Amino acid sequence: MRSGLRQCCELPSVTWDFPGRTSPAGDFPGRGTFRKQPNRRGVDTPGDMKPRQVLKGTTYMVTRKTTQGMFLMRPSAKVRNCIRYCIALAQKRSKVRIHSIVFLSNHYHIVLTDTLGNVPVFTEELNKLIARAFNCMLGRRENFWSGGDQTSQVVLAEASDVFAKTLYLLVNPTQAGLVSRGEDWPGVRLFKKGKYISKKPTFFFRSMADGGKLPQKAYVKLTPPPIDAQPQVCDEVVARAVRAKEKQIRLAFKLAGKTFMGAAKVMKQDVYASPKRPAPMSNLSPQVACRDKWRRVEILQRVVEFARDHKEKREKFVAGVRDVVFPAGTYKMARQFGACCEKL
Repeated sequence: MRSGLRQCCELPSVTWDFPGRTSPAGDFPGRGTFRKQPNRRGVDTPGDMKPRQVLKGTTYMVTRKTTQGMFLMRPSAKVRNCIRYCIALAQKRSKVRIHSIVFLSNHYHIVLTDTLGNVPVFTEELNKLIARAFNCMLGRRENFWSGGDQTSQVVLAEASDVFAKTLYLLVNPTQAGLVSRGEDWPGVRLFKKGKYISKKPTFFFRSMADGGKLPQKAYVKLTPPPIDAQPQVCDEVVARAVRAKEKQIRLAFKLAGKTFMGAAKVMKQDVYASPKRPAPMSNLSPQVACRDKWRRVEILQRVVEFARDHKEKREKFVAGVRDVVFPAGTYKMARQFGACCEKL
């Protein structure tokens, strides 16, 4: 291989313990045959998803919504355990550092740092496992996640942006009018450093007696977020900010004559219901969160340059020129089709 280039290796073989599914590559495509797919303009491309630069050490807020905004992840003890087990499996395979998590009935937010450039592995595994497990639990077959868009991966550029999104994530149940305090949320809501245990959901994953190889227990490991605070006091700094923000929200609700639904009512909602007031339609899909204007402009310019360079190299690759060099941070073309990309 030429100097200054790298070629991504294939992912390790994985066999998941759910009925009827055995995949030699954990359902994640390894390096394979390139298949041309004509798009609307008649140009052959590897797919319609927008390419995103994946760089080691980047901190993200990852978000995904259920189809039609349905309450398919309505909290319960069974749901909490299943979600935590799926997160643990995805984290173990991708090696991401998770800082905070919240799962509402129809969407989730996770703040994490991608230490090895494996965030696509994490999101793919997490979304796949949750969708299949919950469809099995609910006895449904249709798509679980909202279609037509990618999992949101917002780059958090500075420590202040990580703190702001962590705060947003943790007050989400209160801001949405569900519970008056986040600590009362009956679903998954984690941010303090430590390991959180979960048991293998027997309604979906194979037991060891049936040949299942996944562990009976799994752990989600949370580490302090990269904010402007010493790691040993991060939990208290975040908790103090959350309490202050929730107090403001409660006051605003009181002045507006609003009340909170409460955990008991949340847990009794129809899983196939959706919010009475759906989220406003928008074509915006933020890629970067940065309060520093000029830093944000710089990062967005890199995003534009990456997309332009990637498109140019991809068109050459489709045309049969296999020795093109993709820009640093190229993921799918390198991982799935064996293309070379630049080193940083």
